[in-house]
Amino acid sequence: MQSVYFPGYQVTVFCHDSSPGFGRLLHDQWLIKRGMSSQITNSDIDRIYETGMKAGAFGGKLLGAGGGGFMMFFAAPERQAAIKSALAKLLYVPVRFDHLGSQIIYFSKDDLV
Repeated sequence: MQSVYFPGYQVTVFCHDSSPGFGRLLHDQWLIKRGMSSQITNSDIDRIYETGMKAGAFGGKLLGAGGGGFMMFFAAPERQAAIKSALAKLLYVPVRFDHLGSQIIYFSKDDLV
């Protein structure tokens, strides 16, 4: 577990921009996480992750548990349209970083139209 914590702490403290380093950290942590158990992923999740990476993501993270959730990708702004297009069959939910921390919001598929 320390192999997951310490690199993340270093990036949180020292990375103040949207560099590829943060995405590589996400990718490295994905590899560690999926190596912990055969229950972490399945062929559908692996296909989504591989598609996002091939489309230009620096890294990604599986969010949620128990048969539902999201795959979040971190990418340069100029690669985001390609990733969205490559994963067009999936629901796209835009996110952004802010200094307030997590907040509960209401999201509806109707908001995407």
